[in-house]
Amino acid sequence: MKFTINTTVFGNTFAVPSVVADKYLKIATHTQIKVLLYFMRNISDGIEPQKISEALSLPVTEVEDALLFWQQRDILVGEKEKEPEKKNVIINSTMPTRADVIKRGLEDKQLMFLLREAQLKFGRNLKQNESQLLVSLYDDHGMDPSVILLLLQYAVREGKCNISFVKKIATHWLNQGVQTVVDAERLITEQTKQNLAWSIVQNVFGIERRNPSAKELELSNLWINEWQISKDLLKAAYDACIDAKTKLSMPYVAKIIESWHKDGITSPEMVTAKKQNVGDGASTSRKNKTDYAGYDLDLFEKMMKEKMKGKGL
Repeated sequence: MKFTINTTVFGNTFAVPSVVADKYLKIATHTQIKVLLYFMRNISDGIEPQKISEALSLPVTEVEDALLFWQQRDILVGEKEKEPEKKNVIINSTMPTRADVIKRGLEDKQLMFLLREAQLKFGRNLKQNESQLLVSLYDDHGMDPSVILLLLQYAVREGKCNISFVKKIATHWLNQGVQTVVDAERLITEQTKQNLAWSIVQNVFGIERRNPSAKELELSNLWINEWQISKDLLKAAYDACIDAKTKLSMPYVAKIIESWHKDGITSPEMVTAKKQNVGDGASTSRKNKTDYAGYDLDLFEKMMKEKMKGKGL
């Protein structure tokens, strides 16, 4: 049976690149072809995986895989998502007056609830500068009362019920774009993990009790939370540093641990084994050089004897 094109259907067409048929028709799956035809037909609507998924009754993950397939073959161009602009929030030193605080508390039930709950969390009456700060966070920076109360709860838990700590954490949260309790809890969890990592490093290295620098906190978080470096391996790195430098040097320890991490070393025993292998390799190298030199010497003596015989000596 022979087939011909029904020319009447060409009244409404859309373009598909020739390279699709010439080069990729054999290797593309039916899902990838379906996704291609759909977005080529509806290209003016934008390429939205969720919309394509609903139209073709396909899982979103399969649609995304298909879009990636065509992107890798230069049929689609992936647009990089714009990174959110980093904020630089500064909590002004100019705070509402005591009269303003009282007035706003009477005007806004949510604010009145916030101030009352803050007193309960602190277990005392709020100081004037504390109530002023809370009103400023609520009015001037739009922080949700539930987020502010979580902040105060965090301050109580850390034993830092003072205005400087609350102001510091509030500034950090605002700069990180915290809007909900979930956002705030995520940052608290991250901070708690970082603090725990520093505590481990501090104990292993015998560092006096103090607040870490930003770099120390970053390294501790990298070693403990990301690379999962054990206490024993941290101690081995510390010992290696002391042997070489006679004192603790965090940059030096960082280089040691980075080197071990790249080599897949996860225990002091593996460090020892590596040293032995290096030592054996050096011995073998020296032995090979000696053997090679001996071989050359024997050959030289043999050549000299034959030469002397030829001269009748």
